[in-house]
Amino acid sequence: MKEIEEFVRYWAAGHKPAPNEQNDGNVLYNAYMAALRELENSRSKTAGFLCPENTGKGWHPGFDPDKIEEISALAAEIEAKRTALKSVCKAIENFVEAAGGPSLGPLGNQVQDLRRRLQGFSIQAKNATSLATNTNPRLAPAEIQDRPEVLAANAALAQAREELEPQIADLMGRLEKVREQLRGGRHLTS
Repeated sequence: MKEIEEFVRYWAAGHKPAPNEQNDGNVLYNAYMAALRELENSRSKTAGFLCPENTGKGWHPGFDPDKIEEISALAAEIEAKRTALKSVCKAIENFVEAAGGPSLGPLGNQVQDLRRRLQGFSIQAKNATSLATNTNPRLAPAEIQDRPEVLAANAALAQAREELEPQIADLMGRLEKVREQLRGGRHLTS
């Protein structure tokens, strides 16, 4: 429940979705608030069926015995609303677990940061090759690739790919998992 409270508090505070977030967390927040309102609305109807009863222990509130069918229907309605709220809560828990928080923004930012780092290594490797080509114009392309500075830059790029690409794939998988859950749970928001 703590995750749900933090999630609701985050979105209730008026946070705007990050540009790369596509409103995903906010959609769940709105579904949660709508389900909560519907449940509270159904529960408030209960007061209309209360009437005072006098038993051997004194007066206390009870349900109107002439309205048993309506009370049963209301109880079923309340249970359906409670189930719908639980479904939204489960979707929020899955979202928070996969996203690592109430928003996909930080996850998307991590992906972009890792991609920028990888791109930096790629640029360094290209720059090393260009510099070696300009410094040694008579060398063949294969010989340029054997230059120590080009080998070092290409090795750094290969190491960065080995380290960063799995991280990027993991983060992208988490993002896709959340979005797939949201696509599968669009009924929660309608």
